[in-house]
Amino acid sequence: MGERTEQLVLSNVESGVGYITLNRPERLNTFNLSLAEQFLAIIKNFNKDETVRAIVIKGSGKVFSAGGDIKEMMNAVTEGKDRAAYFRSPLVAFSKMSLSLRDIPMPVLAAVHGSVAGVAFNLMLSCDLKIAEEGTRFTQAFVKLGLSPDGGGTYFLPRLVGYARACELTMLPTELDAETALNWGLINRVVSADAFEEKVSETAIKLASGPGLAIGRIKTLLNQTYDRSLAEQMEAERLAQIENARSPDFEEGLKAFIEKREPKFLS
Repeated sequence: MGERTEQLVLSNVESGVGYITLNRPERLNTFNLSLAEQFLAIIKNFNKDETVRAIVIKGSGKVFSAGGDIKEMMNAVTEGKDRAAYFRSPLVAFSKMSLSLRDIPMPVLAAVHGSVAGVAFNLMLSCDLKIAEEGTRFTQAFVKLGLSPDGGGTYFLPRLVGYARACELTMLPTELDAETALNWGLINRVVSADAFEEKVSETAIKLASGPGLAIGRIKTLLNQTYDRSLAEQMEAERLAQIENARSPDFEEGLKAFIEKREPKFLS
């Protein structure tokens, strides 16, 4: 028999929601190549699974994730190996994690708690919506190790918080509490610990029960807006709207509105 592969990422599907759980609690869910590969395999499966209409990313144990695996970095240095070994193939995979969440045509919700650091911070930023448990701390942390951000941090941060705050987060670096992260526009909501799981589930189910094709087009339009002129964006909106009108969801939405009931979307 072959050696059993450790499950560093767990997954399950419930009520149309695909849940992905980072599962290295003894190492604070820090990222390594195996974790990234398992994560990407789950995303690929969810993308092919027609029952999955929304995705939730969360972490097991005390924190969402402490970011990169510093012990693996240190091992490469102390053992006289390639000092950048951790940042070659693994970092390619970490970047693919963020890209996969942007590319998948369904809404992705990050449910974070405890600590969100380094590359995990930037994975969270690649998600469409973010809910944080009260007391969660956020830090880029890279500069403390003599590193610059990866995983899309230098792309997302200036767009979300502006250049000055992006510099503060990455160069100083400033650690944020959940309320400040909310005020800066990095997350959507802060929820108390006793209501956190319920709010995540409620939000995910609401996303999953929406018109999937239309939500997918909304995500695409929002992701492409920085690369287009206003005229180009409005033309893309027009074409998307035509496709939306061809979907049975449009008819269902109209009927539900007229009949004063909640729509039951199928796409």
